[in-house]
Amino acid sequence: MKIDKKTIQWVADLANLSLGEEEELEMEKQLLAILDYMDILSELDLEGVEPTSHTLGYKNVTREDRVGESFEINEVKKIAPKWERGHFVVPRVV
Repeated sequence: MKIDKKTIQWVADLANLSLGEEEELEMEKQLLAILDYMDILSELDLEGVEPTSHTLGYKNVTREDRVGESFEINEVKKIAPKWERGHFVVPRVV
């Protein structure tokens, strides 16, 4: 597969990268290597192989949702560091 300069610049823009000429050439080389490897993987016979998210065999243990009593809103307000219009107010993270 061939990757042109426009594609390299598009990928760099998606990643919010400013690349010089040498870096674009290096990125082209790396992307071609990745695509070549994908071509090798696409040749594998995966008939009957179930998709997995990991190979460790872990299973997510969940419980059924149960309807129950909620906390009293006045009690929740008492422990809230800051409360506004029926909600906790927390410091901005971003």
